[in-house]
Amino acid sequence: MMMAGMTMRSCRLALVVLKRSGDRIRCLYYIVIKNKLFLDLCSKIFYFANMIKKIILSLILAAAFVFAADPVTIEGRLTEIPGKMPSNDLYSYVYVFKYKVSKVVSGKLDAKDVLVGVYNPLIARGKVKDKMADKAKGNVSEFKAKAKHTLKLIPLEGNWDGAVEDEYFDDESPRYLAIEVNE
Repeated sequence: MMMAGMTMRSCRLALVVLKRSGDRIRCLYYIVIKNKLFLDLCSKIFYFANMIKKIILSLILAAAFVFAADPVTIEGRLTEIPGKMPSNDLYSYVYVFKYKVSKVVSGKLDAKDVLVGVYNPLIARGKVKDKMADKAKGNVSEFKAKAKHTLKLIPLEGNWDGAVEDEYFDDESPRYLAIEVNE
């Protein structure tokens, strides 16, 4: 880094120091120019290093969601339908039901009762024609209390970011999204 009027003899790199503050590593280097000390932060280097770190973390998290979200298939009984389901003309939503698990067909689930979100439950499974069609499969035409269903479940968090109608707000159990419901 040369400035106007300087020679190679008057400009030399004096010291490279790495400092860690929080989650950032700062590289400070000092340049001695004619017995004056100048400090230069390597901000562009750290900007790109932080961006690369964020991209790598995002890719790892995305891969974790893809590979960790293997569906769990259960057979269960719809124990109750809490409240009244809103109509589908205003907005799309996931409505949370409570199921009593009678059998785990595939995957791992230890709970005897499970809270299951169903995308737009007033529309028959298999008849959903929007962007969530791949997460609303099955042959159930209507959800009724005490009905027995086979459900393919994935975690609700990370798979749905829209409105959730959930009357079980006091229950801290994990919520699942039913991507397929069959009778």
